[in-house]
Amino acid sequence: MPLVETEAIVLRTHRLGEADKIVSLLTRQLGRVRAVAKGALSRRSRFGSALEPLSYIRLWIYDREGRDLQRLGSAEVLESFFEMQKDYRMQVAAQYLAEVSERFLPDREVNERAFRLLMAVLRALKNFGEVNRPLLFFDYWLLRLGGFLPDLSCCMKCRKSFAGQAGFYDESSESLLCSACRTGRSGAQVSAQALVLISEFRSARIEEWLRVKKAPAGSRELRLFLEQIIEAHLERKLVTRPLLAEEV
Repeated sequence: MPLVETEAIVLRTHRLGEADKIVSLLTRQLGRVRAVAKGALSRRSRFGSALEPLSYIRLWIYDREGRDLQRLGSAEVLESFFEMQKDYRMQVAAQYLAEVSERFLPDREVNERAFRLLMAVLRALKNFGEVNRPLLFFDYWLLRLGGFLPDLSCCMKCRKSFAGQAGFYDESSESLLCSACRTGRSGAQVSAQALVLISEFRSARIEEWLRVKKAPAGSRELRLFLEQIIEAHLERKLVTRPLLAEEV
C-alpha cells in the first residue's frame, strides 16, 4: 500500500460517521479518486481547511489498488477558491465545474490536460469575476479532450459550412445539421453569431480571451448548447444546470 504524493483539486466531500469525510478528488497522478479522510471533522483535524470544495491541494494518499476508497494521509492547501464562492453566482459556477468533472471524467484515468483545464478555469473565475466565458471555455475543451465534441463548423450530413448560417442540434446523433438537412427531431437552434465565437477562443489562452474584451453576444447561447451535449453524453440531468441557468 504505497504512500503517493500528488497535487489534487477537491471536487466534493461527504460526511462519513461522526468524524470522517469521503473526499472526491481530481488528482494529477492518479486521476479521479475517492478517499476517506479519517478525523477530518474533529476539532484537532490534521487536514484543517485543505478539504474545502475546489481547493487546490498537495496530498499524501495511501493508494490501495483495486479498492473503491483510498485513504488520505495528510494534505496542505496550495491555492484556495473559497473567498470567490461567497458570491452566489461564482458558487453555483464552481459547483457546476465540480459536478461535471466528477460525472464526466472516468475513475482512475490520469488526465493531465483535464486537470490543467479545471485549474485554469477556476483561476479565471477567481481573477476576472466573469462566469459565462470561463464555463463556455471549460465545456468546449472538456468535450474536445474527451472526443465528444461534434463538428461545429459544418453540417454532419451534407458537410456544408455553417459560415453565416445557424445550425440545428440533432440529439440522436449529437451533432449539428443545416436548415436543409434538419428533421422534425432536430432540437435547439444555434445561431451563426454563437458558432463564430469558437474561433475566438479555440487557439487562445483563457486569460488572453477574457482580458481582450467583454463577453460577446452569443456566448451564453453557445454555453447552454454545450451543456446540453454534456448532459446527452452523461445520459442524466445535471443538478447544477438549472441553478446556473437562473443566475447566469
